[in-house]
Amino acid sequence: MQLALGNKLSISWLSNDRVEVRASSYVGSVDLSPGLRVRVVPKLAGGNLGVLTMLAITNGCSLNDLPEYFRGLSDDSTEDAVQLLCRLVVTHTEVLVARGLIRDYRGHSDDLPFLRGRLDTYRQATVYFGKFTALACSFDEFDHDNIENHLLLAGVLMARRVSTDAHVRRRAAQLADRLNQIAPTLPSNSKLLATRIVYGRRTEPYRVAHTWCRSLLDLARVNDTADADLRVETFLIEMNLLFERFVEWLIEQVTAGTGVEMQTQKRNASLITVNGESRRSIAPDLVLRRGERQCAVDSKYKRYDIRTISNEDIYQLLLYAQCYTGFSHAPTSYLIFPAANNKLAESTVELSVPGERSARRVRINAAGIPLASIVDGLRRGDSGEIDKTLVALRGVLSEAISSESDAWVSMDA
Repeated sequence: MQLALGNKLSISWLSNDRVEVRASSYVGSVDLSPGLRVRVVPKLAGGNLGVLTMLAITNGCSLNDLPEYFRGLSDDSTEDAVQLLCRLVVTHTEVLVARGLIRDYRGHSDDLPFLRGRLDTYRQATVYFGKFTALACSFDEFDHDNIENHLLLAGVLMARRVSTDAHVRRRAAQLADRLNQIAPTLPSNSKLLATRIVYGRRTEPYRVAHTWCRSLLDLARVNDTADADLRVETFLIEMNLLFERFVEWLIEQVTAGTGVEMQTQKRNASLITVNGESRRSIAPDLVLRRGERQCAVDSKYKRYDIRTISNEDIYQLLLYAQCYTGFSHAPTSYLIFPAANNKLAESTVELSVPGERSARRVRINAAGIPLASIVDGLRRGDSGEIDKTLVALRGVLSEAISSESDAWVSMDA
């Protein structure tokens, strides 16, 4: 029997109760049966705590507050990211409940024997026409039944469901009972994840707990297989997407104050056509722009520090360099990937096109960042590694962020 969870994981049941598992770039856990759980452990990100650190940063956590996100959490290597998430959700929700949950106004409608708030004339006329047994009222309630507390409730319910730690499940159940009493109108998880919460003076204490609740809810997926009796619960993090978002945050720090505009997933007017029919547009992860000049930056969660860049990625990045010609005499694109070493690993790939006078060159500048060291330092409140990496990346992107390249362009013109 074989089970393919999209492009996340491939599982084959072999003879003699053996299981063959083929993982991709997803990390986390898959519950195949009550007695069989598959764990995919991250390596390049510095373990599960490193993955959670990346989740917190890409969800808007400031570096000064990051140690607070992991308060009370030990470095237990036996727990996967999902179990750590459950514990973080419960711990930070308990802190909020202990200090007091916020209340807010919400619109409410009810049929009462007396007038409260405003009379809903439409409902009164259609439901109680000619009757005076009840009044259709619309009014505002000031209570805890709001989106901020709903997100906490959904988070602890999910933690109670998926945690394998009996103590964590018991704490989550107690929190769920408490929250359900004061915030009973819980919307769907999809609506909760789609609702944007603006944090201010009253709601700022919720930010940490909400980050972990959203992360856990976003990971919760139920996949139905062809066998109706077999339900597989997957809690997997797509490292390609997470690393892409982390690189976006890094480049934002690098370009801050340089006058360079950064755009994500910007589609180029250039199109690939086949027999005159458009197939797809060009959309690199990041585009850096200053004036009329721009370059493409792409991120790949691959071990290019120990093996050469694949032909497929080389072709893609050379195409980006042609569409976003960069800031130097040779069209250049940039590749960021994770490296195991504690320093930036740089390499250059060039395409030489012979010409009548001289060869025309197209270049790829690749840089491997020490991802595990960066996120470990950030989680502990040590900015040494991230500072060194930002300095090194500024060197890699010097042509893009330095005003001297504009002078070179104008003199060449």
